Amino acid sequence: MHAVSEIIERNLHRRTACESGLWMNPEADDACRKAGTHCVSLKLFSQDYGAYAFLQRTGADIEFSSFPSTGNDKYQWIILNLPRQKALLGMMLDCAASLLADDGVLWLAGENKAGIKSANKLLKLHFGQVRKLDNARHCTLYEASGSLNQQPFNALAYRQQFALNCGHSSITVTSYPGVFAHGRVDAGTALLLKALEEIDVTGDVLDFACGAGLIGACIAAGQPEVNVTLLDTNALALSACEETLLANQLDGSVLASDGLSELKGSFDFIISNPPIHAGVKTDNLMSQRLLDSVHEHINPGGMLILVANLHLPYEKWLRQRFRQCKEFKKNANFKVIVAIK
Repeated sequence: MHAVSEIIERNLHRRTACESGLWMNPEADDACRKAGTHCVSLKLFSQDYGAYAFLQRTGADIEFSSFPSTGNDKYQWIILNLPRQKALLGMMLDCAASLLADDGVLWLAGENKAGIKSANKLLKLHFGQVRKLDNARHCTLYEASGSLNQQPFNALAYRQQFALNCGHSSITVTSYPGVFAHGRVDAGTALLLKALEEIDVTGDVLDFACGAGLIGACIAAGQPEVNVTLLDTNALALSACEETLLANQLDGSVLASDGLSELKGSFDFIISNPPIHAGVKTDNLMSQRLLDSVHEHINPGGMLILVANLHLPYEKWLRQRFRQCKEFKKNANFKVIVAIK
C-alpha cells in the first residue's frame, strides 16, 4: 500500500458517520475499499488512467475524467491526494470546495517531499478552518472545513491558450494545470518540432504521451492527409487535446491509455517526448519500460522519433529493437533520436 494511503487508513476511525463521500485521485491500492466501510456511499474519481484501470478491475465505482461529473451532488467527506504541481492543487482544491456540503470536511494527504507541508497556505484560500490531523509514513494529512467557495467550479478559469508556430501554419494550443509544460512549449518539444520540419511524416501517426497534443496538432495542421492519434494517461491532457483539435478545426483521435496498454494496431510514425517522472521522482527506467514494446506498434519501415535529455542512453535501448537508430538533431540539453524498424 502506498504511504499516502497508509496515513489515510490510520485515520479512518475519525469518520464514523458519513452518508456521502468522494475520493479524488486515489492511489492504485485497496485503501479505497477500507475507506468505503466508513461511508454509506463513497465515489471514486481519477484523472490518471492507470489508477482508474487498476481500481476498476477491483470492482470499484470509479470515474475517469478531467473533473468529477457530480451534477448537484454535495459530499460530507472529500479525500484529495496531493498532486505534484502546485497549480493543479489550487485548481483541485477549488473544485473540491465547490462540492463540499456545508457540514462536510476535506482531507488532503501527501508525501512531505512532495510539498504537502506548505499546502496549508492554499487550503486557507479555500476553507475557513484548516488543521493538521496526522504526520506519519513521511506524509502529512490535513483536514479542512467551512468552504469559502459559494460559486460553481469553473474549469475554464484555469485554462490557458497560446499560439504556436508550426512551420508554415500557426495553431492555438489549449492546456490546463497538471498537463505537461502547462501553458508553454518546453525546450525538448521545441527541438522535436524543429526536427520534424525536416522529416516527411505521412500515413498513420501516434503522438505518444501527448500532453496538450501540440506535436500531433502541428502535424495535422501541416499535413491534413495524415491520420493522427493523440495518446496520454492524463484526463486533463486528453481534454486539452480535444479542445486544441476543435479550436483549430483539425481531425484526430484521442486515446486514454496507461503507457501502451490500450493501444491497438500499428503506425507509420510514433513521435514522443516521453515522460521520465513517476510522481515526484525522476525515473529514467520508466521510459525504457514504455519503449520495450513500442516497436510492436510500428509498421515495417516505420519510424520512432523522440526527444530526450542528452544523458539518457535511449540509443542503447532502441538498438535492441530497431534495425537503425541515430541521433538526428541536438542542442546543449536535448537530442532528437530517429529509430527505423
